[in-house]
Amino acid sequence: MTSRFSRRSFMGTTAAAAFVAASMPRGAFAAGPDFLTIGGGPSGGVFGIVGTAIASMLSQIFPDSIIDVQPGGSGPNLLRVGAGKADLGITSANNALDAWEGRDPATPESPVRNVRGMMTLMQSAIQIWVDARSDIRTLEDLRGKQVSAGQPGQTSWLVFENLLAAAGMTPGDIEANGGKLHPLSWAESQEALSNGQLDAVMWLSLWPHPTILQNETVRPMRTLSFDGAVLEKFLGESGGGFERVTLPAGLFGGQDEPAETVGTNTILFAKADMPDDIAYDIVKQLWENREDLYAAHSLLKHMTEETVGKGMVVPVHPGARKYFEEQDIAVGDSALGT
Repeated sequence: MTSRFSRRSFMGTTAAAAFVAASMPRGAFAAGPDFLTIGGGPSGGVFGIVGTAIASMLSQIFPDSIIDVQPGGSGPNLLRVGAGKADLGITSANNALDAWEGRDPATPESPVRNVRGMMTLMQSAIQIWVDARSDIRTLEDLRGKQVSAGQPGQTSWLVFENLLAAAGMTPGDIEANGGKLHPLSWAESQEALSNGQLDAVMWLSLWPHPTILQNETVRPMRTLSFDGAVLEKFLGESGGGFERVTLPAGLFGGQDEPAETVGTNTILFAKADMPDDIAYDIVKQLWENREDLYAAHSLLKHMTEETVGKGMVVPVHPGARKYFEEQDIAVGDSALGT
């Protein structure tokens, strides 16, 4: 396991997560590692909240371990675990596939293949949010509008470019006739959408994201539904790690009809060389106490017996596979590395 850690980071994480050793019998678990580093996300964000919850739960079975949660994100977490600077991380399945194949966030010279899937936590989907009263109904309707899709180089920006290409469009089409594709952060994008400065925000996002629900205190929101032919072209040309998803009517206050889109899974992954017994115990603890995860964030309630072992894209860790098979939980196999 990792042997380097920031004590300042650890102390802050300890206070935030309130690590308290539980009274469960230690004999049921393998001896814990000296250090366990988890790649989460920015403070207050979903990945950060989930990473902290996981750390708190693992401290109950590894009370003598120093558990450190680091800020990161889908790409940075893959790079850190791949480089041996973290033991566990949270990422999106499409990012994991890109890293494996030497695309963003990895370099072609350094594909990240020494990672293994542990469990699927929740699902993200390509979403373009607009005021429910807007006349924007299709990608074509974004021409001449004020739009944000994150910042150049970020996952959402790249996915948006690929989605536009599947529809025969480019960012330049949006910027015709006074439109603009604004390179804004998540917080900036959502604030501008809420106050009417933006007509639309596109993001590869968890659903239903709490920020979008919060925006509805100002204006009703809905997300666009995409043409089936466009989605199939996206999946065929640049959709590795994605699958068709239907977002239900009523997801947002202004969502009167289902929205057809594509999505990817958010997964917990580990170093390939994590001992099998440690990986087994981690998955066992998180799954058997999943109500604690559900309580940490409402988006985790979508993790079920039907989803937890599937859709990780990268090979599943042998320790995780052993646990799932003992519980008769279906495990999705990966063609990578075979």
